[in-house]
Amino acid sequence: MKTSSIVSILSIVSSCVLCQATNYCDPALCPSSGPHIACNGLSSPGPACGSGAVEIKLDSQRQALITNMHNRLRSRIAMGHQNYSMNEFYPPAARMATLVWDRELANIAAANARRCLYEHDRCRNTRIMRNVGQNIGIKMHRREDDVSDEILIQEFIHSWFAEYVNSNPSHIASYPTKWTGPTIRHFTQMVSDRSSRIGCAMMSYGKSPWSSKLLVCNYGLTNIMKQSVYLAGPTGSQCLLGHNPDFPALCRTLKVVINYP
Repeated sequence: MKTSSIVSILSIVSSCVLCQATNYCDPALCPSSGPHIACNGLSSPGPACGSGAVEIKLDSQRQALITNMHNRLRSRIAMGHQNYSMNEFYPPAARMATLVWDRELANIAAANARRCLYEHDRCRNTRIMRNVGQNIGIKMHRREDDVSDEILIQEFIHSWFAEYVNSNPSHIASYPTKWTGPTIRHFTQMVSDRSSRIGCAMMSYGKSPWSSKLLVCNYGLTNIMKQSVYLAGPTGSQCLLGHNPDFPALCRTLKVVINYP
């Protein structure tokens, strides 16, 4: 009876937490920037989208494609198998988290994608995740040259990760404050060890004969200047809950978000 009561209480608390709507217009969510993209955010394609714009559904299979691609690439880093020059490799990661899909981050990403503008929003934080990061990608092509959304998703993710050639271990140890070289931020965002959540949205729009497809992905933690992108050390040596059986170089992910120092 006592056990049953405890379970019931936990279920009620869990349900209440899930059903509480976040007020994205709350200034406390964006203390250093704003407004929040989801404050009175778009629920349908915006005026820049034009007629015929379509929000591409990221179903469970596409969600798995996104998370699995990220985790395979994060594993490569975590094992120390990714070179940044001919014979030099990034150090292995001691606590690289497994990325899992987050519905709230995806919903917030959709508020950006529905604008049909290739630009980062100013704030996308949640009540739990207060420094949310973002990668965006776009491809314009003639409608008759259209390729599958799955192929495009893979192209976007690979293009972000390909920035590893522009970076090096010094950026991993301390994200630069004033970087004027080739872009590295998409790559470093992908391999942030303290980021364990991702949520994305995708739009198709454009005026015939051209079509544009825009992918927006939000991450649980952004690049933070003067902080490490990931903690270098023996692979998985500081995983709190053991390793992911599907990606052994990655740490199991907690249901709650922990911000490591």
